Amino acid sequence: MEHSALYKKYEALLTTLKEIIKQSQARVLKEDPDDIFAENVNFFVKSYLISICTYLEAYLQDVAFDYSSKVASRLKQAKIPHNFLYGMLTKDVKEKELKFSDATFTYTKKDLSDLISGNPHKTINAFRLIGIDLESSEKFVEHKNLIGTIVNKRNNIIHHNDEASDISFSDLLAQIDMFLEYMLSIENLLNASEEAI
Repeated sequence: MEHSALYKKYEALLTTLKEIIKQSQARVLKEDPDDIFAENVNFFVKSYLISICTYLEAYLQDVAFDYSSKVASRLKQAKIPHNFLYGMLTKDVKEKELKFSDATFTYTKKDLSDLISGNPHKTINAFRLIGIDLESSEKFVEHKNLIGTIVNKRNNIIHHNDEASDISFSDLLAQIDMFLEYMLSIENLLNASEEAI
């Protein structure tokens, strides 16, 4: 299955970050450790953890916007009267909301960025609004709780300056692999949804 350019972009970013983390770890573990890394492991771990979560959130926002734009385009091509959809979806029809034109509904990037975060539960709810059931993916469900824990850790680092002393460079490397699987589960659902329509 061909993956989107967006997935490939974030996969490349995370793969590059993985190499940086490996180099940082090697500098700490070598016989004569690099002082800047050895004395500031917590700082580097926190920085890398924040980057991992930032890449995830950016990926989620980008793919949600891309997918919703494709759905909006298909709706526009279908030339469905606005009033037909409005009447079907609204119990309290307001005269001022009626339009004699084709239906157009779109999410802006800001709309989606306000709905989506790295938090899996917010992500699940946001993707429901664009027609994607993330919980139908076993891989997504398998990783969502641990992803949520990592994102909460990131939030506590950012908002409360928490320590990351319980996380090692090796933990970060494993987390990147898990984030990639998690993102790939979303990618696969989006691909399947696009093919079905």
